[in-house]
Amino acid sequence: MKMNIKNMKTVWGAWICLGLLVPTACSDMFETDSTSVVFESGNRLDSPNDSLYSIMGILAQIQKLGDRYVLMGELRGDLMETTVNADVALQEISKFEVSASNQYKMMNDYYQVINNCNYAIAHMDTTLVDYEDKVMIPEFAQIKVLRAWTYWQLALLCGEVSWIETPILDLEASLKDYPQKNQEQLVELLIEDLKPYIGVRDLNYGSVDGLNLDKVFIPVDMFLGDLYLFLNQYANAATAYYRLIKERELIVTANYSNSWYDISREYCSNFSHESGLIYVTDEVVSSLVYSSNPKDYHPLLLRWSYNDKAFIAPAQSFVDDMANALYVVGVEGKPTVSGYCDGDLRGQAVSSGGTVSASAYGSMTLNNVAATYICKFFNMDNKPLSGSDPENEALGGLYLQRTLPLYRVSHVYLRLAEALNRLEKPTMAFAVLKYGLNATTLENPNRVNQSERKGEIYTDFTEDIFADNVGTATRGRGNGIPYDNEFYIIPDFSTETPTKAFEDSILFVEDCIVDEMAAETCFEGNRFFDLLRVARHRNQYPAYMAKKVSKRFGENAERMEQALMEEERWYLK
Repeated sequence: MKMNIKNMKTVWGAWICLGLLVPTACSDMFETDSTSVVFESGNRLDSPNDSLYSIMGILAQIQKLGDRYVLMGELRGDLMETTVNADVALQEISKFEVSASNQYKMMNDYYQVINNCNYAIAHMDTTLVDYEDKVMIPEFAQIKVLRAWTYWQLALLCGEVSWIETPILDLEASLKDYPQKNQEQLVELLIEDLKPYIGVRDLNYGSVDGLNLDKVFIPVDMFLGDLYLFLNQYANAATAYYRLIKERELIVTANYSNSWYDISREYCSNFSHESGLIYVTDEVVSSLVYSSNPKDYHPLLLRWSYNDKAFIAPAQSFVDDMANALYVVGVEGKPTVSGYCDGDLRGQAVSSGGTVSASAYGSMTLNNVAATYICKFFNMDNKPLSGSDPENEALGGLYLQRTLPLYRVSHVYLRLAEALNRLEKPTMAFAVLKYGLNATTLENPNRVNQSERKGEIYTDFTEDIFADNVGTATRGRGNGIPYDNEFYIIPDFSTETPTKAFEDSILFVEDCIVDEMAAETCFEGNRFFDLLRVARHRNQYPAYMAKKVSKRFGENAERMEQALMEEERWYLK
């Protein structure tokens, strides 16, 4: 199918149609018998409108990946599992037994995005100048980031990818043998490809169909930080995350006021908890477009989770771990407790009267069916529509799900903590969780070992903009955490040798970070990949992942742990 990008008239309908040259799976990407031409090779993208339509078209394709991003990142982790109602495809993913016919194994959509990015990169006129400003560079940079992100998702799913830098315009090009890159090789390529665009201004196209577009783009520094972190290049990762934090003045708020409706933080003694994720505010750094057109809706995650016939559910082991946490309200400067309730509020919380308040999940009765349901997707950025969904009577109506979170402020800080900890700064990393990085925290030797403050740029959080920064754990477990000297502390390893004690401190903090990642970002598509990355830090791949993931299999945990020691199970082949 031929399509001239210049002639596209609508934004969200302006995606380049790739009806031919797409892979059908990781290993057979270009099998085709069609000779259709995808693009016209003579096109030049030489106006700002061309670049806008191109990048909007690419984002429209990426929205097809939303369901898969969440499922592949969570169903293979330790926080989510399938129910008996789930279809075979979902159960296969959850059990690491993905068959050749599994619909989620098809990689067509990923390569469509990559090919369209390649076309835009090859044809965009980046020399166009307006008042000495190269006006196309921000779009060009973002397309590079979107291509890199899409390639990285493929690599995480398949282990290796075919590296293609030029647009495929005909059958001959589709049949070439392209070089295969493993994860490490790919990351190196992507880093070098993105480094020239550090500091390029952010894109913001305002609003389209009522959807705020300032949060649908991926910051270069955020993704670079992730790539460096995967390679265990911790200083580079920390520097990238810090640049983003400093540029956007990102802080962790105490009460979720940016993204959660929550009135429990100051009034826990009169416990009343309401939460709903509003992913169009300052809490969000980047999001995936999930549904762009109000006339169309994508309730799959809602259908699968918040339903009396739910397909997916929180893993019971995760629910148990969150329930064992205690929400505590303390008074600054006094080791007293003014209020508490059972459970980390980022999951669900139970008041002294037994009332269950759900956030990410909740023990509820929907249509007379009692179970623990994932309700995070219901609480996300959504819009009620007229009509009902026959496949989900529990909702009581239709919902338009606008966006899925890709990065939130907590992602940035927790990954910074991950890097700081591996840079031999465990007390500073732990402070990200317990206290928050600010001048008060950093200058207190009882909170941060002053030897860890060596002048690196990524350790400087003393400016006033960070004064209200709090620990991530405060968000779900209260500001009483700083006065808990029984279990939320780095243990005393002084009976060990200094070297061993330091190593154990780092491992302990890393465990705490992994737990915080679960509480903050559960069900958002991160977990499997977080575990993969931490396993690499520890040089315990796949043993670390096998131990963590097998926990959700209950009485079959030991058998699954042994099965998951086979690395091939972790990738779609």
